[in-house]
Amino acid sequence: MNEIHAHPRIILHVAGAPRVTDAGGAELTGVSRRGLALLAVLSQRRDMRAERAFLADLLWSDRGEEQARGSLRQELTALRRVLPDGVLDANRRQVWLTPSAVACDATGGGDFLEGFDLPSEGFEDWLRDTRATFEPAVEDPAPVPGPDLFLRPAVLLFPFEALSSGPDDAMIAAGLTEDLRDALSCWRWFPVIGPEAIGWKSVKEVDMRTTAKSVRASYAVTGTLRCAGSRVRISVSLTEVETGRSRWSQQFSGTLEDIFDFQEEVSRAIVAQLEPQISHAEAMRIARTRPASIGPWQLLAQADEVNRLGGEGYGSIEANLEQVRLMEQALQLAPDFVPAMVRISRYWFRAGLLDWVDDRAAAFEKALALSEQAVRQDPDVWEAHCYIGLTQIFGYQNYAAGRHHSLEAVRLNPSAALARHAAGCASEWLGLPEEGLEHLHLIFRLNPSYIGRAAALGDITTCEMFLGNREVSVEAARQLFAMARDYARGIQRCVATFGYFDEPELAQRSLARLREIQPGFDRDYVLATYPYARQKDLDMFLIGLEKACAFAD
Repeated sequence: MNEIHAHPRIILHVAGAPRVTDAGGAELTGVSRRGLALLAVLSQRRDMRAERAFLADLLWSDRGEEQARGSLRQELTALRRVLPDGVLDANRRQVWLTPSAVACDATGGGDFLEGFDLPSEGFEDWLRDTRATFEPAVEDPAPVPGPDLFLRPAVLLFPFEALSSGPDDAMIAAGLTEDLRDALSCWRWFPVIGPEAIGWKSVKEVDMRTTAKSVRASYAVTGTLRCAGSRVRISVSLTEVETGRSRWSQQFSGTLEDIFDFQEEVSRAIVAQLEPQISHAEAMRIARTRPASIGPWQLLAQADEVNRLGGEGYGSIEANLEQVRLMEQALQLAPDFVPAMVRISRYWFRAGLLDWVDDRAAAFEKALALSEQAVRQDPDVWEAHCYIGLTQIFGYQNYAAGRHHSLEAVRLNPSAALARHAAGCASEWLGLPEEGLEHLHLIFRLNPSYIGRAAALGDITTCEMFLGNREVSVEAARQLFAMARDYARGIQRCVATFGYFDEPELAQRSLARLREIQPGFDRDYVLATYPYARQKDLDMFLIGLEKACAFAD
């Protein structure tokens, strides 16, 4: 990572004797050797980001785990006092530098961190490996702009305000803000500017639009908290800075008895609903302003809006092909644009699953190749892990890999409804319906308007059927049939459920609809695209279809 970014706030000189300077060239004093080592490690990482556990073990490998973590906390506190605001940030899991604020200078000759060492075996091993592959620049290059953080719409998180005056209310509001910032850090598409960038000032103390514009944020998240006895009510809003228009708002209620669990649940729900709201707002803004040139992120917003409007379940073939067209345009502009790879992978997964193409195996092969390419570009792109997991299960019956990648998606972004859906779906196919239902029901708590709600409801219907829960399964199938009459995969679940639980009228109505939208549905399709790991699950599903006369000549 030997590139110089446009308008950096600090410059880390890594060739020869290491040092840190500000944008004007003045050396920053007060950076310890451990601090300098930490900055050097982050500068060589993808996205300039690393796990706390990794850094603690690397820089303090001579100490116990708890002591190493404590030393890392102290070093981060010391670095924040020295570095300009907005350069270094962290949450409970990760530490990172803001790429647009940091330049890594490899000019001037000399080895990587020449003459530098640290009494930590882990760091010395890392330093030796890095020096072996380091290539210093032979001459000063012209500054090359790095990835501009603000090519994408950034979101400013204001601190939540306590409207009640209880002794702990301000602390609860601050804790909610911290939890929300940590949850938002899992986002891959929209940069998040934390409240520290504006000195933790609330919307009562500053003008929201002016303050958001000062940090180049396109959207602002604000919120309030009010406690009355043991009850807590939280209100949150998303505002489009340019127009001052409120894009989304919601209230959440809970109790002080479970305040920490409540804070975490609210944070996840807010994150799950903000991303689609911003995608929709961006698509509307592009349509409104008609920019002369469209960039990859704008094409992404357009594709996500097409997906949102494309129909229940997985959407229509036409809507999916339009998304592919937009994402292929994005890849022409930026060949390494990971979101485009993921969305095209999603199309091929859907095409193989829903019989949109003649060669189902080729479709799954393309889906897997694109998602794996995306993960090679960015190992933390949770959406790609979702489609690797699903494709491994549906396309290859590789259950271990499918489970691994679906759970990895949840680990990387536990607030993402799609990640929960992938994990729930994987659990269903692996014969773990109880575990699947935990993920699937959480989707509707995170985001009741989740774009894949019909598909998730289909998984719930079948999981409940496998557990023998007749009333719950039939009711879920009723809702699914009313919600998504053009979603063939969901109607198949309805037919099987109504048939299995002896609801002949509902079974015949849903079967008639299935034959209209998927005339070629037959037993071979079921055996090819319902890869249940447990034979008894497949048998139950087939019995339901047979009782509904789905396979009658």
